[in-house]
Amino acid sequence: GMRPPAEAPRSMLPRWQRRLLAVCVGLAFLTVANTLYLVIVRVADASATRSAGGLPTDLPLLLQVMVLSHTGLGILLVGLVLLFVALHLPKVWRARARPSLVSGSVALAASTFLLITGLFILTDAASEANRWAWWLHVTAAATLPVAYLAHRRAGVARIPRRATRRFALGVGAFAVILVALHLHELRTPPPQRATRNGESAREGTADASIAGAPERFSPPGLASVSSPFFPSSTTTASGGRIDAALLVPDGSLEAEAEVAAEVAARGFVADRPIGATGCARCHADIVEQWKASAHRFSSFNNPFYVAAVQELRTSTGGENKWIARHARAVGGAVPGAGLVRSRWCAGCHDPAVLLTGEIDAPVRQEGVTTQAGLTCMACHAISRVHGVTGNGNYVLDDGAADPYLFADAPGGTMRAFLHDAALRARPATHTALLSKPVFSRGEYCATCHKVSLPEAVNNYRWLRGQNEYDAWHDSGISGNAAGSFYLSASRRVCQDCHMPLEPAPLGDLAADGGHVRSHRFVAANTALPHLRGDTAMIRRTEAFLREGKLRVEIFALRERPAAGPRGAAGDEEVVMAIDEGAPRLEPGKTVEFDVVVRNLGVGHAFPGGTTDANEAWIEFTLLGADGSVIAQSGRLDSEGRLDPMAHRYGAVFLDAGGEPVLRRNSSDIRATAALHVIPPGTADVGHYVVRVPDGAAGGVLTLRARLLWRKFNRDFTTFAWSAHREGFGEFPEVPDLPVTEIARDDVALRIATPDSKGAFTPNPGREGARAEDAEGVPRWMRYNDYGIALLLEGNTRLARVAFQEVAAAAPERIDGPLNLARTALAAGDLETAYRHLETVEALEAGHGQAAWVWGRLLQEDGRYDEAELAYRRVLEEFPSDRNAWRNLGRVLYLAGRSDEAIDAFDAVLAIDPEDRIGHYFRMLALRVAGRREEADAAEAAFKYHRIDESARALARRYLAEDPGVNLMAQPIHTHHLESRR
Repeated sequence: GMRPPAEAPRSMLPRWQRRLLAVCVGLAFLTVANTLYLVIVRVADASATRSAGGLPTDLPLLLQVMVLSHTGLGILLVGLVLLFVALHLPKVWRARARPSLVSGSVALAASTFLLITGLFILTDAASEANRWAWWLHVTAAATLPVAYLAHRRAGVARIPRRATRRFALGVGAFAVILVALHLHELRTPPPQRATRNGESAREGTADASIAGAPERFSPPGLASVSSPFFPSSTTTASGGRIDAALLVPDGSLEAEAEVAAEVAARGFVADRPIGATGCARCHADIVEQWKASAHRFSSFNNPFYVAAVQELRTSTGGENKWIARHARAVGGAVPGAGLVRSRWCAGCHDPAVLLTGEIDAPVRQEGVTTQAGLTCMACHAISRVHGVTGNGNYVLDDGAADPYLFADAPGGTMRAFLHDAALRARPATHTALLSKPVFSRGEYCATCHKVSLPEAVNNYRWLRGQNEYDAWHDSGISGNAAGSFYLSASRRVCQDCHMPLEPAPLGDLAADGGHVRSHRFVAANTALPHLRGDTAMIRRTEAFLREGKLRVEIFALRERPAAGPRGAAGDEEVVMAIDEGAPRLEPGKTVEFDVVVRNLGVGHAFPGGTTDANEAWIEFTLLGADGSVIAQSGRLDSEGRLDPMAHRYGAVFLDAGGEPVLRRNSSDIRATAALHVIPPGTADVGHYVVRVPDGAAGGVLTLRARLLWRKFNRDFTTFAWSAHREGFGEFPEVPDLPVTEIARDDVALRIATPDSKGAFTPNPGREGARAEDAEGVPRWMRYNDYGIALLLEGNTRLARVAFQEVAAAAPERIDGPLNLARTALAAGDLETAYRHLETVEALEAGHGQAAWVWGRLLQEDGRYDEAELAYRRVLEEFPSDRNAWRNLGRVLYLAGRSDEAIDAFDAVLAIDPEDRIGHYFRMLALRVAGRREEADAAEAAFKYHRIDESARALARRYLAEDPGVNLMAQPIHTHHLESRR
């Protein structure tokens, strides 16, 4: 007969261990199905990211639940497995079945790795920096089932194949169900965030806010009169106001009492990081940096700003047609004119006050939103910017609610823990929503660091305000300007300098290689940290100002007649690089020293920002052998005010009455009396005339030049302190703001004795001269900087001498002959300019910067076809060179090719829509082309942006009355020092 079937081997496990194993298998079923679902979603997201070119922003609720349950199931499963192994191992160890022990050990190790890596990802995020942990986790997950099956196969009680099939099919079916639910949720529109005016954030009308000018053209960046934020260019995705919790999402809105107490004691809030405590749970380093930044103290927590903006808010400014149109557009319900005009400031300074509508009523200084400044979400909720016209022309996405579970949970709660766990396990969505590509471009910074004053604000006409963006864009730092004297070794944007990589010792989850982009935004503001007593931030700011930003050098001298204009004979002997020539000074002689300041690494003009209130100057001092001051320019008086005849950098603006604007009341500006700054990659020179003391023969005279900086001048500081006394709670008197020495140069010269051979000695031969100075600056560059400064002030005769030294010191470089060609062109000597350009071509044919000078020279010579070729060569290397496009358009227009000229001017306006010269020549070309309506619009654009020539009369009258400002306004700055001996 037939043999009966063999009995299946009996399990070695007791019944309760078998039940524990069954529980583990059940948990494994759920975990594997969950894992399979997560893998499918991840692969789909990766594919979508590659095809769409961006990170996924969808985060279904099911996905978050499954991510969190994956963690919970994993921890529970591994815990039970370890318990099972602890109970099971003593018995099977005695059996010494090697295959079973090896496979079981591998399964145990994989389980342990799963637990460790899973917990690491839970706490330190599944970011790119932690990709290695994710791959270890995946590897362990793949190893575990293989090792477990091998362990069972090597054991006594094997798993029936039918059970394995059922397990696999069940897992697959469950995963398919989860994926189907996931897809269904993706197709279901997410709930819409309600805005303050009830509009849907998904039905945005943001683009409509950048339009609506009643003239024949729409000025770029002009806000719609129907916007609730007019005249600010800022808008929201919905077009309506927001709830304050969007920008202050961390529970600070409930901290009114604590905020009010600190405002009462100090004048502003500095201890509580409003709007950032929730972010600090993952971004501790970034929040710690931001806490010291000027961005944080941009609003009514900045007493200097409060003093200025409150004056604007309480003013009327007369009847304003734009505000009247705004009132009609919104049904007449508008606050006073001053409050409306202050919205223009608020888009950048007070977004939490503007976008909630609080700006339209008297603000409470002790309010949470008024003390918030620029919170994390004020920047990171921006979805896009409208071009490069500035004035806060960004769109804030008020529909961008936090998509993670329990987003409103207060810190320290289990709900907050689950929110953070979901975020850390799935950070890609968070990154996609809050770290957009535009954040790394200069255009993002331009939205607030480029300013114009529209008629709605000043009731006068369009005026250009501070403009760091265009100064950077049209420079060698950006790599866009062929006409630059120096090109940066690599293109740099705003973020490279103001957000450098900084160590993240607190374990910030955004860190890459232990570093994050600094959110201190260090620049030049030493006033705000001084009010807080934040000496660490002052030291950082001063170090930033000193590190390769500017250089000062006492470079040249010449003997002058005791009276009369300098260089009347044109043949005075000039000693350059006086540290090399070591000239002797003759007692009783009048000498002129030239001090050169080079803008080395500032990516825009120095100084930038609020140039009417900033204070930068040269302090030039002559010291005797005993260290006593013989003569000095640029000292502060006993009240802290700067010598009015100092060599100053900055601006002086005038109001309608011809009086200087001293209170940062920018809406009153009508004319510029003086503007003296150093553009990027250029240099400036100050001339100091002094009489060498008698009776000092054989002694030593020390010359000292210091470039000094103070964030605000004394007049503005005094005004701010007086106008907003409560904001300076810890200062019973006007604060003495820090004065920072940015750069310094000392030169000691011996005073001749009667037997000396002349007052001056010639420069030594080049063979004996040093190649570099003590700071490692190449000799050719020192002469080049001096030549640049002289060329820019119009002294082509002496600039030529300096550039000849450049050519001799660095014959392999094009700088010498190229700058000699520039100088000859400026002097109108075209033949000499051609000769120097031929030398440049022999050194480096077809160089883009040389092509720029070729173009200007050929254009000046009337050779328009050849000038066109030169400019097109420039644009091959510098495609965003606005000057090359502008000049190309002009030569094409002069050559009678109007249509091509129009295209060139269109390129100019694509770079800068507010370029008045571009509008003017485009108008001319359009008229020639017979395109009348377009020409009329171009003419309107030109008239909108052009300079008011009548305002120059205000400047002329004021300059006649103020010799210090008049000196600032001149191309040549000569300072006469009175000797104290």
